[in-house]
Amino acid sequence: MTHVIDSDLDYQRLPLHVYLLGALLVAIGAITFILMFVQDHGDGYDLLFLYSIPANAAISVFPHEPVLLYYGKFANLFLVAVVATAGSLVSAYLDHRVFVPILNHRKITHYKRTRFYRKAAEYFARYPFATLVVVGATPLPYWPFKIMAFSIHYPLWRYVAANAVARFPRYWVTAWVGAMIRIPNWILISFVVVVFGAYGIKAGPAAWRRLRGDRSTPVSG
Repeated sequence: MTHVIDSDLDYQRLPLHVYLLGALLVAIGAITFILMFVQDHGDGYDLLFLYSIPANAAISVFPHEPVLLYYGKFANLFLVAVVATAGSLVSAYLDHRVFVPILNHRKITHYKRTRFYRKAAEYFARYPFATLVVVGATPLPYWPFKIMAFSIHYPLWRYVAANAVARFPRYWVTAWVGAMIRIPNWILISFVVVVFGAYGIKAGPAAWRRLRGDRSTPVSG
């Protein structure tokens, strides 16, 4: 069954909540990063919940697989899946509220006029919920389907529900693999460090160029 969704509704300007919730996502990511290196916060379910929010954000530098593999070695698998899924649902809510207006802002919606997008949106709108569940529960890249869901104004509650159905079994299986294989901590930590480092190497020069460009801009008046 094809779901009729208004993919042509544009925003003339971004609502205030986009900036507030976007800032909240960044703040949660920063707090999570700090707590990862604070003593006595490395094994708690509270950190797992917080970590699962930025790890599941549409724009993220936090890999969730090594953390779930780590928790699987000592924690209750059911609780790990529940807590990680709960964090992912918070992320799904924030993502939807932030990126639906951004991806439908009138200044960038020219991408919707391309033939590729029209075809992709048509196919996605046939079974959006099932598509999100299947992709979200497997190792397939999830972000393109997130973007599609946001761009066609897929309803918030359906998007969050699809994430809940998809993420719980995936997280349980990942934690179970961690319990069975018991990958050494140094390998898991190294993987996370490499991911952070790769993003830092990629983003650092761009941020520096932007900063230097701002400083070199003459001040008029």
